Amino acid sequence: MRIMAQATPDATLLRIKDPMGEIETTYDLPGNLTIIKAVGKMEPGDFREWTASYYTGPVTLHTLWDLTQADLSQIQAADLRDDAAHTKLLADVRKGGKTAIVSANTLAYGMSRMLEAFYELEEIPFDVQVFHSLEEARAWLDA
Repeated sequence: MRIMAQATPDATLLRIKDPMGEIETTYDLPGNLTIIKAVGKMEPGDFREWTASYYTGPVTLHTLWDLTQADLSQIQAADLRDDAAHTKLLADVRKGGKTAIVSANTLAYGMSRMLEAFYELEEIPFDVQVFHSLEEARAWLDA
C-alpha cells in the first residue's frame, strides 16, 4: 500500500491505495473534521496503516468514515479488536470528539457496530456512532 498526500489552501487530501482498495482522507481543518472514504476491498492492514499515518499528521476532533463503497469481507472481529487496542494508544488527542461511521450494507453496518463496541470496551476517549446515511452522520456530528 502506498500513501499519497495532496494539500490545498483550504483542505488536505491523503490517499492510501493498494491493488484492492483505497482510503481517501480529506481534512476540513476550520471545521475540525476529517472525512475518510474507503472504496473497494479493504484488508485489515489498510485500516492499521491509515490510523498510524493519521495520528502523525493533523488530527481533528471529529471524523466521518464513509464506508458506503467499501467491501469489508476480509475484515474479521479480531481485526476490529486489534484496531480498537491500537487506536486507544493514540486517541487521547481526540478526547471529547466524535467519530461517525456510515455503512450502507448489512455486513459493513454490523462490523462497524462491533468496532463501536470494542472502542467502548477500550474506553476510547471519543464518541462513536454508526449510521446508514451520510445525512444522519453529519447531523450527529453537527449537534
